Order: sequence, then structure tokens, then C-alpha cells
Amino acid sequence: MNHRTKKIISYILSLAVIAIAAIIIVRKFIHPGNVEFTDNAQVCQQIVPVNSRVQGYIREIRFNEYEPVKKGDTLVIIDDADMRLRVAQAKADYANATAGKEVAGRSVGVASANVSVSEASISEAKVLMEQAKTDLDRYTRLLEKEAVTKQQYDLAKTDFEAKKARYETLARQRSATSTVVEETRQRISQSEAGIELAKAMLETAELNLSYCVIVAPCDGYTSRKEIQVGQLIQPGQTLLDIVDTAEVWVTANYKETQLKHIEPGYKAEIKVDAIPDVVFKGEVKAISTATGASLSLLPQDNSAGNFVKVRQRIPVRIEFAKDNNPDDMARLRAGMNVECEVKY
Repeated sequence: MNHRTKKIISYILSLAVIAIAAIIIVRKFIHPGNVEFTDNAQVCQQIVPVNSRVQGYIREIRFNEYEPVKKGDTLVIIDDADMRLRVAQAKADYANATAGKEVAGRSVGVASANVSVSEASISEAKVLMEQAKTDLDRYTRLLEKEAVTKQQYDLAKTDFEAKKARYETLARQRSATSTVVEETRQRISQSEAGIELAKAMLETAELNLSYCVIVAPCDGYTSRKEIQVGQLIQPGQTLLDIVDTAEVWVTANYKETQLKHIEPGYKAEIKVDAIPDVVFKGEVKAISTATGASLSLLPQDNSAGNFVKVRQRIPVRIEFAKDNNPDDMARLRAGMNVECEVKY
């Protein structure tokens, strides 16, 4: 092979390398046609934290890492000895409050009966007093005519005053008995309030007892297992996370200058880095009403004095089409990087 032939071959190889590189660059960074492309996108799924609602020691763990679970499956069991004791105490308090109301009700019945007896006695005493008053008036007129002795008049007067005193005594007793009835009825109202409180405490105790069995809130896959049997957990403590498999979508962060060609309903093609041989179909469902920077924990403040214009990105929700292969959809994982092309 002479020098000229070698030179031609080297030129051809160089041109081939340049052509291949150009094709790769064009395919990677240039997307001809009516499309808006971004590689700032991820697969998203709901990640549901499973928290404890009560304090206690873990008695049993019934899940493994990254395994599928169904809604309602038992995940963790907390030692419920203390909770059962509280339920028993709440039941005793409720029974005591109910018994107190029954006793107060019987007391009202007895007091009401005493009022009826007092009213009958008062009626009798009133009749006797009126009769004694009539006799006294009669003896008073006879004494003026000296038809009776002073002793007979005094006896009539004494009899009237005694019966009057008895009538007044019975009237005061009736008033006192009526007061007892009212007080007892108020105690019944207090007992009813106490019963409601005891019932609420019992329901709370039973509810806390049910919280000792922690179940899966949805279908999905478990996260890492970072708890151990015998560990003391607190209310609100996250025990694990469940990745909800019921819904999968893509959050694509497009530049603000690209949004003029993106509207809800536009079709999209999705390529997942972890599944390079599959092109998923999708559809734009919603566009965020705020930039990612505005929704961040520490949003930028352009009025601080140092302003540099930065092209903002807007989150766009893209949902997978229903005609995608279910086996391919099952390979998706939350957080996977994807590339999106929205066609307009």
C-alpha cells in the first residue's frame, strides 16, 4: 500500500468519525421538527409515609424491604399492653358514670315522691288551720259576749297557732324538698355530661388500641427497613415509606421560553434512561402556575440588589398513555431520569 492510498484511507476514516460525531451531537442536542425537548425530567410516584400514632415498643415487623404490599396489609405491631389497660380503665369510668346517673335518677324519684307527700300533708294542715281559725273567730265573738270562759278562748287560740305553725313548717319542708329535686336533676345533667366524657375517653382509648396495628394505606412497594423489634417509637414518627403504584407520571421542567409551544392535551414521547429500548407515549396534563424557584424552600429575592437574569423552569405534568406496555410500565421507578419531547 503506497503513501497516497494510506492518506486517502485516513481521510475517509476522519470523515466517518466526524460524521458519526455530528450525528450523535445532532441527535443529542438538536431536535428538528415541531417538538420541545428537555432532559430535566423525572419519573414521579406518590411516596406515602407510614407514621405511628401512638407511643410504644415494636413487638413485630411484618414487612421486608422493597417488597409489594396491598392496602390493609399489617406492617408493624406495637405492644398494646398499656393500651388495653387504658381501655379497661375507660370502660370502668364509663360504667361508673352510667351508674351515677341511675342513682341520681332514683334520687329524683324519691324526692318527687316526698314532694307529693308534703303537698298532701300541707293540704291537710291547711284545712285544719282554717278550721282552727274559724273556731278562734267564733270563740272571740263569744268571749266578747262573755258566753265562754277565758280558758276556752285561750285553748282555741293555742290550737289555731299550733296548726298554723304546723302548716308553715310543712310548707317550708315542701320548698326544701323541691330544692332537693332541682339539685338532683342538675346532678343528672352533670352525670350525663360525665357519661359523654367517659364515652369519649373510652372511644379514644379503643382508637389508640387499634393504632397499635399499623397497616398499609395503599398498594405499593415498601422502602428500606430502618426499625427494629423492641424499638421505642413516638407519635408521628415515620416507620417506613410506601411507593404508591396506583399512579405514575413525569414531571418535566421546561424552560420558560419553551412554554409557548406547550399546552395541556399535547402528545409527548418519553425516553427513560434506565429503559433505553422503549419509547413511552404520554400527554401533557397540567402546567404549574409557578416556577420551581418560586416554590423552593428559599425563593430568590431579585430586589436584594444583586440581580442576574436566569432562565427559569416551569414544572409540566406529563401522564403516561394507557396504551403503553404494562410490562414496560412496571419497570418504571420513582426518580428515574427521562427525556421528554412534546409535539406541537
